[in-house]
Amino acid sequence: MKKLMLLVMLLLTVCSSAFAESIDDVLKDCKLDRNHWKVVEWSKADHFVRFYDSDSVSVTGPGQFEVIINDYYYGSTCRKDNCAQLGSKHYHIEKWGFNTANATGTLRSFSLKDANQETVDAYEYPTSMQIATDINKKSIEAKTVLKIKDSLKNDKEFTKEVKPKQEPVPQNTAPLPKITGLVPMPMAIGAVDGEWTYMGRYIQQNNYPTIFEWETRMRPYTGTAESTGLYDVYFNHRHGLPLSEGQGCHVHETGWSYACVIKIVPLDFNGRRYNQSGTKFGTILLSMGGGTKGLFSAYLSRVRIFDNVTHQMLVNVTSRENSSVSGNFHDYDRDIWEIRSNSPFYTAMKISNCVP
Repeated sequence: MKKLMLLVMLLLTVCSSAFAESIDDVLKDCKLDRNHWKVVEWSKADHFVRFYDSDSVSVTGPGQFEVIINDYYYGSTCRKDNCAQLGSKHYHIEKWGFNTANATGTLRSFSLKDANQETVDAYEYPTSMQIATDINKKSIEAKTVLKIKDSLKNDKEFTKEVKPKQEPVPQNTAPLPKITGLVPMPMAIGAVDGEWTYMGRYIQQNNYPTIFEWETRMRPYTGTAESTGLYDVYFNHRHGLPLSEGQGCHVHETGWSYACVIKIVPLDFNGRRYNQSGTKFGTILLSMGGGTKGLFSAYLSRVRIFDNVTHQMLVNVTSRENSSVSGNFHDYDRDIWEIRSNSPFYTAMKISNCVP
């Protein structure tokens, strides 16, 4: 009996070895030139291989570089569940800028190619939407950075040490002309300013415990009198992009999903933009999403604040990192229904007109 058990175990071991999948097996149909497309990692669970283009690596400063990365999907799965090539072999190509000192990455462009390397979709992010985000130490992006960083260890420009400069934050002390009454809105509602669509002037209701609650309870301000708590509000949305943080829309069998970035500009008592530094006066970007599988729901994923004078990013925090950002609401509460129907996010969703 023992001999039989040993024979069975040996047979299973031999069979497992014979049929074990190797990276050469999964790349047999991959059309990338391996002379310059270098493997970063093979994700067996998600059925893709991450490459980076060694010819595209460009050092942009000490500890900084740009690179083109490529995820080859050889199975029926995909990291982006609304991918147009889901279920077939395909490629996701992205251009990134990485800052290894700050552990951040900035997505520059995205394209989708089929198994024959024919372009299915492509999108170049405008400068206003190329915003650095933190890199999770356990993510595939972090592994990509480490792989490329190691290849640049002999590059003098990349390894050059730079001491941080302590520069005073400029302050504009010129007095603003005295104005009485409320200044007009900067443009008509629905008008476009670059990548941003104007939604109008809003007023905050109260200081709620989370930023999400604060945003969902903002109301359009239709008055003409001076007031505190005023904001000019804009949004940015792109149809047809893969649904991600702050962008894209997707229709599925049981409902739909929508995401956009809300830009909230604080105004003074007269409705003028502040010309002062600090988070209190800074421009706020909220990455929001929502959708339905029966009941409508929404969420806030990231908050960024930019200085009005220096334009530097002062705050960059996600709902996972800070509980004061998080929150959600659903339509089964009648009071909340009234709240969401007037919020900037829901207004942006209506103006976008991409929900069936």
